[in-house]
Amino acid sequence: MAGLFAIHWTMAYVTCSHFALPFNVICPQSRSILSINLQVYQNHMGITMGQDSSMLTHEKWRRIGFAVLISWLVSLLGVVSTSMAGTGWSSASASLLVLLSFAFTPLVAALAYGVRFLLQRVVEHDDAFPHALDALIVRPGVRSVLFHGAAIFALWSFWIVAFYPGSIFYDTFYQISQSYPMDSPVNFGVWYVPNVPVDAHFSDHHPIFDTLIYGLVAQVSDHLTGSWNLGLFVLSCIQAFATAIVLSYGLAVAREFGAPRFICAAAYLFFGLVPIFGHYASLNMKDSLFSPVYIWWFVLFARVVRTKGEALKLRGFFISILCAGILTCLTKKTGVYIVGLSFVFLAFVYRRASMRCVLQAACVFAVMFVFLPRIVFPVLDVVPGGKQEILGTVFQQTARYVAVYGDQVTSAQRDAIDAVLNYDSLAERYNPRWADPVKYDFVHDATEAEWREYARVWAEQGLTHPWTYVEATIAPIIGFLSPTGMAQARVGVWDSDHGGSDLVWQPASLDGIRDLATRIFNGVASIPFVNVVMMVALYATWIPAFCFWASLSDYPRWLALYIPVVLTMATVFLSPMFDTRYALSLIYSAPLLVCFVGAGASERRRAAELDEVDEPPASSGAHFSDVCS
Repeated sequence: MAGLFAIHWTMAYVTCSHFALPFNVICPQSRSILSINLQVYQNHMGITMGQDSSMLTHEKWRRIGFAVLISWLVSLLGVVSTSMAGTGWSSASASLLVLLSFAFTPLVAALAYGVRFLLQRVVEHDDAFPHALDALIVRPGVRSVLFHGAAIFALWSFWIVAFYPGSIFYDTFYQISQSYPMDSPVNFGVWYVPNVPVDAHFSDHHPIFDTLIYGLVAQVSDHLTGSWNLGLFVLSCIQAFATAIVLSYGLAVAREFGAPRFICAAAYLFFGLVPIFGHYASLNMKDSLFSPVYIWWFVLFARVVRTKGEALKLRGFFISILCAGILTCLTKKTGVYIVGLSFVFLAFVYRRASMRCVLQAACVFAVMFVFLPRIVFPVLDVVPGGKQEILGTVFQQTARYVAVYGDQVTSAQRDAIDAVLNYDSLAERYNPRWADPVKYDFVHDATEAEWREYARVWAEQGLTHPWTYVEATIAPIIGFLSPTGMAQARVGVWDSDHGGSDLVWQPASLDGIRDLATRIFNGVASIPFVNVVMMVALYATWIPAFCFWASLSDYPRWLALYIPVVLTMATVFLSPMFDTRYALSLIYSAPLLVCFVGAGASERRRAAELDEVDEPPASSGAHFSDVCS
């Protein structure tokens, strides 16, 4: 194994060094992939050529080391997930998959270096791009943000009209039904967990805030027009317009931070023309409601990172990001962990702003864990959601273990599992690609002692066959990690023909444009190379991984920005199945991450030109002190 690692690292070094050579020959005056011109620093810092060479070698290997590590992780996830695509089962052994991931790592690392080189060239020659690009660049200011946001919304209007009144899922239908009186034929009751009905008017299985919004819109529309169509369409338009505005605002902030003109213009066109954005922005579902709010909060969080926490000292800004954070939590239940934990971690990064970070987290936790359950829920007659959602991955791991190694389960382990997951049908219920059949049939009234015993057995079996747990975790989320996961077009509205309500339907007069929109969406996803923009893994894994590596290697002051990114990825990777909507917040934020990395590159270049770099290039690898200072 040691020899394998040696070969692996040597391949990465040779690949990346060879990739850089042609650019050094063609552009000898530029800072290429693995060489940085240190002449600027020699007079300023009194560094000898011998010292330069040693420091440059240290920096080169540091960057290569980060590239290899991150590329290997991306390769491993991609290889394992692709091997299980389709069924959720893989015939390849764990050792073979690990070997394949080693083989792909140099290619991924070389690709990352290639993108980094292109990014640097764009930064160096940004002024050379045509001034016509300026029309596509969102500048700081309300007028520019609104104008460019409205232009994005206009580009999206095709998708909004095509899927009138805005596609909805069963989840949304279930939320709307709760808003009607309990004796209404539309209301079919609520449950604590599926198949366990309770005597309550609302359920917080889906966020109660979203439920109240959908219910209010549907009921008002029903009262005025006799259907939900108009209300849902108006809501989808407002939601899409708000999404366009926050994306425009994000680009304006990135440009304010110094992101290159070309990258900002490209991101703007990307938002407007790639079908995922226009289609999903207008869907009537909690993820489409949550994602623009999350982006608003994320862009404000980026300002906190850029100012190293100083922005939180401004009262207006503090209130703005607090409101955005609370709305992020209210519109999706995982939001509280993203927002709250981000500020908890940030308190350790920016010591001078630690109290303000703690106050942000405390306010969010107080609203979600105290105010809602203890005050709002009793007043509105809301039953809390079940614990099965957060334990879905754990349940899947146990179910896969039983399905594969059922003959190794002891009687004591069987009893512990049966007390929580109904052992007899567990292997039969197990679906590698979908967690609901297992998690929705758990024993909701298991005692605390039974839960503790189950946790002990879960850990014991995981230590016995850890790879089974890895496969069980990856199988439901293959599309977030593998190029096989294409974005799905969402067409239905859960009308009476699909077991829903006759208060909502899609007009037959729009069948033609709806069919055209569906064919365009699916067509783009089927064109080789072009379909990369429809791969969910591009946004959920690859772009965040590249941007993190770039910041870790070259722009450490931006590392804190990846706290919410990593937390959001964690919530997505714990999803019960692959569905584009689960990763929508990452899809929206990925182009903005590229812009922020571009801003870091521009900032570094300007500092180098002014001979005022915060740290010498030879130590440009990530240091915690760089982030905290």
